[in-house]
Amino acid sequence: MPRRTFDNELRELHNEFIKMGEMIENAISQSIEAFNKGDAEMARQVSKNDYSVNKLEQEIQSKALNMLLRQQPVAKDLRKVSTALKVASDMERIGDQSADIADIVLRFADGQQAVQSVRLDEMAKTSTDMVKACVSAFICDDTELAEKVIDEDDKLDALFDNVKNEIVNALKTTSDNEDAVNSCIDLLMIAKHFEKIGDHAVNIAEWTKFCESGVLNNVRLL
Repeated sequence: MPRRTFDNELRELHNEFIKMGEMIENAISQSIEAFNKGDAEMARQVSKNDYSVNKLEQEIQSKALNMLLRQQPVAKDLRKVSTALKVASDMERIGDQSADIADIVLRFADGQQAVQSVRLDEMAKTSTDMVKACVSAFICDDTELAEKVIDEDDKLDALFDNVKNEIVNALKTTSDNEDAVNSCIDLLMIAKHFEKIGDHAVNIAEWTKFCESGVLNNVRLL
């Protein structure tokens, strides 16, 4: 494969990642809005759109694997293509987590009462900001921004612990109310999905750093 062809295919991958980044950012935003408004139709749309995210991930994976097989790149080029495989997978999982939140929202939209949680709102914002930043870091090869995403994970984990404590306290006063108990469990699941979204954002940030340095978790790989 001529160098020009390889560079063109890298640019196509770059554009597909921009598109995928926009899709998963919209998925998170819409799942949060659906939860806050109890909007069943928007929640259903998030679940429906997840198919498009999955399909784009498959297209990126196929293109990256073909580039590896045909070009057999080395050094930085190899890191770029191999990183694309990993990042596409984490982006797809972020889409899945958003769809899972939307599925839970449908239960609230059907009449189940939600327990209010300020910390859950903070988790939603923090995880959303982490995703936007990690996607930007990857697309722009910005390792400093990637490092900031990694640093934010401790904040998200602390918020998750706070949400758990809120829910435990809520359960103490609602343990004899089945609907309230189910609501608390669903809220905990939503919080866990936000935490996992943050974990995938950190993964993308780590892969962004690896793409530049060849080092992952203090181990040189390429």
